[in-house]
Amino acid sequence: MSKKQLSKKSPKKKPKKSLKPQYKNLTVSQALQQAMRYHTAGKLPEAETIYRQILQHEPNHSDALHLLGMIAAQSNDYDTAIELIQKAIRVDNTVPNFYNSLGNVFSHQHLFDKAATCYQQALSLNSNFAQAHCHLGSALKNQGLIDDAIAHYRCAIGIQPNYLLAHQDLILTLNYAIDSDRAAIFAEHQRFNEQQAAPLSALIKSHNADNDGNPLRLKIGYVSADFRKHAVADFIESVLAHHDAEKVEIFCYYNHLQNDEATQRFQQYAHHWRDCVKLSDEALVDQIKQDHIDILIDLGGHTADNRILVFARKPAPIQVTYLGYPNTTGLTAIDYRITDNYLDPDGMSEPLSSEIPLRMPASFFCYHSHENTPPLNPLPALKQGYITFSAFHNHSKLNQDTFALWAKILHAISDAKLVIQNKSLKSVAIQHALRDRFAELGIAPERLILRYSVPYSDYLKAYHQIDMALDSYPFNGGATTCDALWMGIPVVTLVGDRSVSRMGLSILSTVGLTELITYTQQEYIERTIKLAGDLDHLQALRTGMRDRMQASPLLDGIRFTRHLEAAYRQMWERL
Repeated sequence: MSKKQLSKKSPKKKPKKSLKPQYKNLTVSQALQQAMRYHTAGKLPEAETIYRQILQHEPNHSDALHLLGMIAAQSNDYDTAIELIQKAIRVDNTVPNFYNSLGNVFSHQHLFDKAATCYQQALSLNSNFAQAHCHLGSALKNQGLIDDAIAHYRCAIGIQPNYLLAHQDLILTLNYAIDSDRAAIFAEHQRFNEQQAAPLSALIKSHNADNDGNPLRLKIGYVSADFRKHAVADFIESVLAHHDAEKVEIFCYYNHLQNDEATQRFQQYAHHWRDCVKLSDEALVDQIKQDHIDILIDLGGHTADNRILVFARKPAPIQVTYLGYPNTTGLTAIDYRITDNYLDPDGMSEPLSSEIPLRMPASFFCYHSHENTPPLNPLPALKQGYITFSAFHNHSKLNQDTFALWAKILHAISDAKLVIQNKSLKSVAIQHALRDRFAELGIAPERLILRYSVPYSDYLKAYHQIDMALDSYPFNGGATTCDALWMGIPVVTLVGDRSVSRMGLSILSTVGLTELITYTQQEYIERTIKLAGDLDHLQALRTGMRDRMQASPLLDGIRFTRHLEAAYRQMWERL
């Protein structure tokens, strides 16, 4: 809600009533404006004090209730936030933004069905509320309702053409859609570049590629919001840990407030650490230029908390996208995309990529095995007497076509169970909807074990109950596949024609498990059924899986990083 809107809603009675000595000459409306200025500036305690002062005088001041609820949400006190915003709605149920804010709180709690209801209520009051369309798209995506999500992202962009988040959410979500072809997805990335990035090209200035007089040591900058406990961290850690300090000088630009054990390790790997979450794009561009970065690496693409429009301003002479987003960015300002021959066979991706593909010799994944991980355990089916499958994928990767494949497998193995685990399953309503979708395919509810995501310390232990994992399609698992393999669990994958549909191919080929790779739906079903019927082979795979992985390029951080550094040098010499 704008300040203008808030001021209109402020009560007009008792205009001279003082709130506190320092505000004695302010009306309630003026005090609210002062609190909002504090709030916008990030001075939450000061803003909260004034909101509470207002509520002491006017307990039903809907704006103060709403904004105090937002402060509670920003402080991760979601229960209080819900209570306050719901009270604001009871006072005035005609304000779309109140419902939008309540939906955001439910989204933070992973209650995406409740969030969607709130956004729909906001849109019933204002169908041109672009933010509510965008947020509803995300709530639907997290329920696996991809087509509906795409429709709402498009609505948001139609209302507000320069809506950056909605456009990025749209192109990210297109990767999950079953019926999106590669050309259509690329065309949307190009539109993003034309609308969001290309207008910034006037800000690009020439670079002096002299590397501060020492061309033997390149300055490499990594930009990411994921230098923390995150799937991307699992794949970039080995790189940062094994960089040759004589060849490269490492700068990490971290775009997130979370600071955990992983963050602290990354800080040790970097020669220079820059917290940039509070920097504007212009300020971050200036910092990168001051650091004289030679090659700047985007690790986020169009995923959450990225800084893609920094790259649109080209603060470094060479720019690269890698790892976090398995597709082109669409930006002509980014020169290269690091990939491999499995994800992007020669000639397949060049026409549909704004960057030059630079292919790693093996997989573009380099998995970092976790310290103190649980030991491997015997195959559960030997004790239980039945096979337990797992699908620990993001709910956005789950769709009716995939459910149909899994249902055919469950029909063929009549006593098998399937464990599905992700953050969206915190909602009982989403669990019921998922059981209903399988029931339509003839699968009894008791054969599904649905779980909310668990802390990482317990996440790997959950594989002790699993015999086999089923990959998602068209968006394959990445970190989930590697985690399952690390715990001895074979993952059967289905290969498609998009990069996101070839991640299982890349990982499994690199560890020599080609028997788990399938190219048709029927082959996927038959291979899974056959393997599930051979308990001795499953146990042998389980027992030898970690040794297999450790002996493969997938876990050879030194080898991978030397190849990556050679690629950086190759880019530099082409400049």
